[in-house]
Amino acid sequence: MTDHPYSIDTDAHRAWLATQTAKLLEFSKPALDPTGGFSWLDDAGAPVPAEGSQLWLTGRYTYCAVLGHLLGFPEQAERVEHGLAFLRSGALRDAEHGGWFVTAGAADPESNSETKESYGHAFVLLAAASAKLAGFDADDLYADVLAELERWWEADPAMYADTWNREFTVLDPYRGANPNMHLVEAGLLAYEADRDPRHIERSTAVARRLIGEVTAGNGWRLPEHYREDWTPDPEYGADSPDSHFRPYGATVGHWLEWARLLVALETAQREALGAADPWLIDASQRLFARAVADAWDEDRGGFAFSTNWRGEVLNDHRFHWVIAEAVGTSAVLYRVTGDPAYAEWYARFWEYAASRHIEADGSWIHELDAGGARANGTWSGKPDLYHALQATLFARLPATHSLTHGLRAGGLA
Repeated sequence: MTDHPYSIDTDAHRAWLATQTAKLLEFSKPALDPTGGFSWLDDAGAPVPAEGSQLWLTGRYTYCAVLGHLLGFPEQAERVEHGLAFLRSGALRDAEHGGWFVTAGAADPESNSETKESYGHAFVLLAAASAKLAGFDADDLYADVLAELERWWEADPAMYADTWNREFTVLDPYRGANPNMHLVEAGLLAYEADRDPRHIERSTAVARRLIGEVTAGNGWRLPEHYREDWTPDPEYGADSPDSHFRPYGATVGHWLEWARLLVALETAQREALGAADPWLIDASQRLFARAVADAWDEDRGGFAFSTNWRGEVLNDHRFHWVIAEAVGTSAVLYRVTGDPAYAEWYARFWEYAASRHIEADGSWIHELDAGGARANGTWSGKPDLYHALQATLFARLPATHSLTHGLRAGGLA
């Protein structure tokens, strides 16, 4: 593998990764909305004001700006401050009832939502914790979002609920794995920011239930959707298979994300709790193996987006975030196990991403069909920087902590 253009530890590959990082940050510059927040971008990188302000994107862009600042790129600190200010008091912040709206300011009134979702709040915490860890004045926002998240925490199942109405008086019976995964991600960063072991205790409880119990008992295929009592609801979403955030079936990319997060959780448990769950690294490898076995297309390349519970493909489109997570997870597993097979997968994943998803300006096409042609069944434009930017950094930083921690500690040097 040493002569492969995407070999993980060659100087040439690291230089290529650095170039991709710079291109992505440059492409995303127009997303900053001078009137507040960040905009959805179209395929050419132009803002789409009709999409309004979306909480998950605002949190992600602010977090990415923290990474860009720590990498030394100019104007990224201003983007961090812009994002923090908007989250404090912008159109998404509900000054009357607390929390943050899902969407505000969209041209289509039906696209605006005054519900409060734990999913978007996870990215407010990610942004605030990352900014705090990087030395920005974010203590107020950080304390604010931690307090708000208590509304979702259900102590008995030790999981986060999903959706409240605006007034926090009606809790939707739906429960989801996706916001809990991202709250584990944000919780790991929160622990790095304030060293409170409670973050790791909660992340551990979520991982034990969703991965150690449910997924391990389901052939390592993670159920995404749950009823109010946290029993899996495998047929949820059958009438909306192309949903952005609640698609039908098994979402393969989340297995890869979880696999990476379990490695970081293992380290955090040792630091915060004095010992780690012995099954975490094995579970990480099993999730990776299941994703490759069920969804990697050996003939055409790329991962199918979703499968049924027998491992048969449901949605064969290729989403940019899935291959980006595959890159990150293979890099992390190679670092912690030393198994060269993961380095080989890493190179194959980058080869597919570079040849199919990445354009000359460094931006990533968000959705392709199975043959590699541009598609828009679920995604339109190129709004999301977060997955692609992280993919360019995982191989260049330590595998066992957050990217923010690694950059702050001088990991690239």
